[in-house]
Amino acid sequence: MAVRALRTGPERSGDEQFVGRCRELAVLHAQLGRVCEGRSSLVVVEGPAGIGKTALAGEFLSAIENAIVLDVSGEEGEAELPYGVLGQLGAQTRPLPEVLGRLSGPGAHPLSSVPGSGGRSSPEASDPGALAPPDPLVVGAALLELLGRLQRTSPVVLAIDGAGWADLPSLQALTFTLRRLRSDRVLALLIVRESDDPRLPDGLRRLLRSSAALRLPLSGLSARELQALSARLGPVRLTPQAAERLHEHTKGVPLHARALLQQVRPETLADVDAPLPAPRAYTALVLDRLGQCGNAAQRLLTAAAVLGTSAPLHLAARMAELAEPLPALEQATGAELLVEWRTGAGVSLGFPNPLVRAAIYHDLGPATRRRLHLLAADLVDDVVHRLHHRLAAADQVDDELVREVARIGRRQAAAGRWSSACGCLTRAVQLTGEGAARDRLIAEAVEALLAAGRPGDAGALAAQVAPAADPAARDYVLGSVALVAGRLEEAGRQLDSAWSHATHDPRLASGIAGRLAMASLIRGDGPAAVLWALHASPAAPPPAARLPRPAGPSHAPPARFPDGDESRPSPGARPSPGARTSADVPLVGGGQLVWFARLAGLGLAGRIEEGLTLSGDVPRAGQAAGGEPANSDALLGRGMLRMWADDLAGAHNDLLGVLTVGAGGSAPFQLLVATALAQAEYRLGRWDEAAAHAEIGASAADDFGQVWLASYAHAVAALVPAARGEWERALGHVRAARAACCPDNILAQVSTAGADALTATARGDHEATVTALMPLTRIDLPDEPTVVLWRTLLADALVNAGRLEEAEAVLVPCELPALVRERRSVLAAAARARAGLLAARHEPAEAEAVFQGALEHSAKIDMPFEEARIQLAYGTFLRRRGRRAAAAEQLEAAQLTLSRLGALPYLEQCDLELAASGRAVLRPQDTAGLGLTPQEHTVAVLISKGLTNRQAARKLVLSVKTVEYHLSHIYTKLGITSRTGLIGRLSDLRE
Repeated sequence: MAVRALRTGPERSGDEQFVGRCRELAVLHAQLGRVCEGRSSLVVVEGPAGIGKTALAGEFLSAIENAIVLDVSGEEGEAELPYGVLGQLGAQTRPLPEVLGRLSGPGAHPLSSVPGSGGRSSPEASDPGALAPPDPLVVGAALLELLGRLQRTSPVVLAIDGAGWADLPSLQALTFTLRRLRSDRVLALLIVRESDDPRLPDGLRRLLRSSAALRLPLSGLSARELQALSARLGPVRLTPQAAERLHEHTKGVPLHARALLQQVRPETLADVDAPLPAPRAYTALVLDRLGQCGNAAQRLLTAAAVLGTSAPLHLAARMAELAEPLPALEQATGAELLVEWRTGAGVSLGFPNPLVRAAIYHDLGPATRRRLHLLAADLVDDVVHRLHHRLAAADQVDDELVREVARIGRRQAAAGRWSSACGCLTRAVQLTGEGAARDRLIAEAVEALLAAGRPGDAGALAAQVAPAADPAARDYVLGSVALVAGRLEEAGRQLDSAWSHATHDPRLASGIAGRLAMASLIRGDGPAAVLWALHASPAAPPPAARLPRPAGPSHAPPARFPDGDESRPSPGARPSPGARTSADVPLVGGGQLVWFARLAGLGLAGRIEEGLTLSGDVPRAGQAAGGEPANSDALLGRGMLRMWADDLAGAHNDLLGVLTVGAGGSAPFQLLVATALAQAEYRLGRWDEAAAHAEIGASAADDFGQVWLASYAHAVAALVPAARGEWERALGHVRAARAACCPDNILAQVSTAGADALTATARGDHEATVTALMPLTRIDLPDEPTVVLWRTLLADALVNAGRLEEAEAVLVPCELPALVRERRSVLAAAARARAGLLAARHEPAEAEAVFQGALEHSAKIDMPFEEARIQLAYGTFLRRRGRRAAAAEQLEAAQLTLSRLGALPYLEQCDLELAASGRAVLRPQDTAGLGLTPQEHTVAVLISKGLTNRQAARKLVLSVKTVEYHLSHIYTKLGITSRTGLIGRLSDLRE
């Protein structure tokens, strides 16, 4: 039977407008589950005022049914009232221990005898003969007794809200109780602003900061949660962009966000360019502080508020007409209305949070605001900021100003400044009336929003295109949004329709072709991607010169350019001077991956060498002027081609360089760079770096809403965890990849199946590997074997499953093109699988010859994990043939590499084979007791085998100095001074 909560005052109930805090609620319920098992728990919910601590506690407590809830709170006005908090327990908790009963019973001093009075004094309290308040230790012991009685029937939740305002005797008694809870069914929930609040007694502060307490700090709600809150409050749900702006303005503090959602008109909330005010109560506090400042400080604050959330001090001082601004700045910072910091350019100032700035700005009269914005427009250097001030000062926006807004937005887009471009172009859309010009601006704004990683805002804006609009612009924006959202079939229809209507507009046609190039690429159609990318190039022929539109966006591309056609631009080429003007920037730019689509398309088509020749004149990373998008785009494509051509060092050089210079690139560009670099590092055996870059790529896919590339990014992020046996992490990425996968996205299907199969292989589940990969045999896939090494993985699994004929059928289509194109990585992996197949067919001589051929192939490329897998398979084969010494040689070589990589599932298999070969296996855990780290263990094993420092460094891909550094630590930890001593110590461990 459910036990209801016992409380004084009104019972808490869940807030119908409560949103978010899923993680925090899960933590609290998990702690309650721990308490139900007989393990007490102390949880501290902390955060600034208004962050939602009380709301979170209320939501949690209202959901509790099978527990007793004791819910008390501190009040600032009762902080001096002894036992004002613990006295609240007596209102409904009966029977009480005698001491606690005195806190709220008749004649109590100084508490009231009236149940539920909240501790107000009664007439009896003034009686000189009334009893003095008991000692906190006695009250603490009584509270411990009460909790002991209650928990016999049900778990107990003791919630103390506003602990910072609780009276000292209650807190001292509470500290005594909490320190003595061990195997009790009691959850203590303390709600404070800071766990080290100086108003708390020292003993309680130490307890709350110790390992005995679980601290649950609260931050602001996310933009998505603010969206949900706006829908709960009504009347309109914020758009993603408006929610993001509200989040930035309020830092997600629920108190302030809720106040603005209820205070501000819906159209103001929706207009992301309209400045937001501060909540009324907050504004009153800020203006009170402002009124206490002198005239100079007020002028400085006013100027700063017009300039924005931060500005150089010298600029604010010029606006405020202050020759010596430091005294005014000192007064403003002392009032906590401004903060200052120093940079290489001098002193800058800003507001503690955007609400302070909003309170001061919105207190200005319209004439004052206009005058100061005009003054700021004359003083600031940045063109976007200057435009912002002109717009803010304008009583009525004329056509010329709107054209200037759009012109600046296009310039920002051409430079890859996506945030600024989005702001200018969306503002231009809002200021333009219905018609073709507005529809075209929407197309450009959608392009910028998608590049900025804001597909939700792009979709909302695309929906504003008029039904009777130019079908080229309308279908382009709708198709672009559908493509990024992963709806490929819809995107194909829309973009195909847009292409058919775009012959009158070369710039728009270029943008459409760029989208179709990427759509073809992720469909796995390399030739179509190449041809669409050529049509998207600034130097492509005008639409009038093109042949009739293709029947479909990927399967029937436009007519081929003749081989050697001079209209083909090179990656480093710049458009002719007449191709663009300051007011007419091409729609397709850094936001679309035209050169990447072209080069990657050549790779998928099996024309890697052609692509490398075409991109050979691209400057190396860091040499491109300013990291321009065109060069970075081509470098990304060339890096992919080099990786597929087994030039891993060259690929790593290109991709690492473009990661550095392309940090401001579009969202899909950043995702592809990080993910491609992770692939190259995985093959090179740089797994720590690969894992880090893969996580960046997967996070970019999720954070920027890149559904069309999410499967690819998460699949790559699963590689290192799978090989290292980090199952939960690997499977989490596999699940995310599968969730984003759609039937038309060949890239997603191949990547997801590969990640799933690699995880299954590492776990030794060969049937699961076959299940994951077999569907790929029924799909028309690119014939470039190095793109995804899935065929060799499937062949291995089929051999282990005893399905030899099927393994043969899978291997042949992989071996032949790899042999013709000399793809060493594929030849090595295929030879390993082929040798396993021959061994299973009882053809040992042929199998051994193929194993040796696999080692020869792997020696010509730098893929240590693949080489270790060959050595492991070869050593296993030799051990089963009874050649234990030869087997041990291969297995020990594999062991060193697998140990360095941390490939635990494969290392365990290797150790078992070594033990079966009669070799004592020394594992990292064996030397951990001597204090050696895994890296030191590997160095020690190599040196004990007679390798020189230089040989060990080459083997471990480390510098000689690093090996020497590890060796000195090893000698110190083992108490030895020579290699002989090292060999002796390790030999003792092996025995």
